[in-house]
Parts: sequence; structure tokens; C-alpha cells
Amino acid sequence: MKSESVKFITDKNGNRQYAVVPYHVYEELLRLKDLFKNVAPLGSHEIYTFTIRHLKAEGYPDGIRSKPGFTVIKDSQAALETVASTPLHIKELRESLLGDGSLTLDPENNCFVFSRDVHFLSPSTAAAIVAGNVRNGLDVWINREGFTLKRSGYGVKKKKI
Repeated sequence: MKSESVKFITDKNGNRQYAVVPYHVYEELLRLKDLFKNVAPLGSHEIYTFTIRHLKAEGYPDGIRSKPGFTVIKDSQAALETVASTPLHIKELRESLLGDGSLTLDPENNCFVFSRDVHFLSPSTAAAIVAGNVRNGLDVWINREGFTLKRSGYGVKKKKI
């Protein structure tokens, strides 16, 4: 938008009090206002979703942006089986979660369900537990605007000078 397309109404001292903008700019500002209504309020977590096959898991990143942890929220679903190529530490972690009751069987939906919020050291570990195979968590967890964790700025390493 060209600055000459904006007109200003000033007070008697010449201070700008109001801006008069073209109608298409006004409409765009209203769309931006609606976009900000859908932002998570301060103090709450932005929810990210991972959907695979018929399963759905939700969670949120925490910790530092360059190396975030990830918490999977209670009632999220996880695959029953792991694939043969799943790393041993992921298989052992799934067994541990089953053993302590964090993952429980849901025979009606043919999956496991998280019985509590569970924190993981990385979004990829959380995604691997949910999917039963290795996943890049920065690419599979998506927020309601359609942005992945990576696109939201997580996992980006600071450049060394």
C-alpha cells in the first residue's frame, strides 16, 4: 500500500488522530483481526496434532525452541504395534509406558490411549511412541493453522558466527 493512499485527520496542533485507508486495506485488517482471535491465550499451550491412519494424538512443545521437549496430552491415541525397524529405546519406552499405566489398551478403537499427560524429551520421540515407528516430530506435529513445529520455529539451531 502506498503511503499517499492513506489520509490522516489531525488535531489543531497537527498531530495525527485518525487514519483514513482504502476499503480493501480495511477488509484485510478485519481478516487479520479474526486471525488473532484464534491464537492461544497467554499462559496456555498451543496444541499440535499428529494424525496417522485412524489415530489422533495431541500435545504441545515445551522447553527451549531450539531443542524442545514435547508433552502428549491425556486421551491421545497410539498405535498398538511397532514396526521391526523401530529402535530398541523406543520399544523399551513404549513397554515402560504400558507398565506404569500411562498407555492403556482401547480395544474398541484398536489402539492404545494415554491415561495421563506424558512428557517426552523430543517431539520425535513422542511421534515415534504414537506411530510405532520413527518419525521426525518437527514435521508431523501440526497446529490448527496448519504449521508444523519446524515451520513454527521449533528445532531451529542458532547459527554460529
